[in-house]
Amino acid sequence: MRKIISLYVILIFLMGCAAHPTISPIPLKKDEVRTSIAFSFENVLPVFVYRKGLSDVSDFGIRVGLPIYGSGIDYSRVVFQRGDFFDIINFAYSLTPNSSFDMTYYTVRTLPAKPGNALYTGFRTMYIPKGINGNESIRIGALLGLLIANKVSVEMGYFHDFDKGQPLEKILSMD
Repeated sequence: MRKIISLYVILIFLMGCAAHPTISPIPLKKDEVRTSIAFSFENVLPVFVYRKGLSDVSDFGIRVGLPIYGSGIDYSRVVFQRGDFFDIINFAYSLTPNSSFDMTYYTVRTLPAKPGNALYTGFRTMYIPKGINGNESIRIGALLGLLIANKVSVEMGYFHDFDKGQPLEKILSMD
């Protein structure tokens, strides 16, 4: 019973967080379609992702979360490619209790020894016009992700509201 109550409290706490877009870190070719499942600590529940290549450097995605958590649309474009490394910029809208507009700059490394696998890091700015508390919020942070076999991605990150959130020095304080 104690574990169930703890899980319930954690889920309630996480429902106040803002979800964010999950990307396809391996760029798609024109008209190529990819579906996958994305797990993100911020989205709480897995998200189904459908992506379609618009050209050899850009793609469009639709995300569906349960019930709506993590759902949204996004557009990604390869900014720079050097061998197995890609820099990708992503613009997104997420439909959640804290609906947001997001811009993320990713650096992706595909793993040639394991096709369909990739490691990526990113920097994200998130604008929440009206959150569940009725206030707007601008959050900035970093994330780390892994794509496995083009089908499952796992992400984690931290996004902080420097204006209305907890001051960063208090978060990092050992007191």
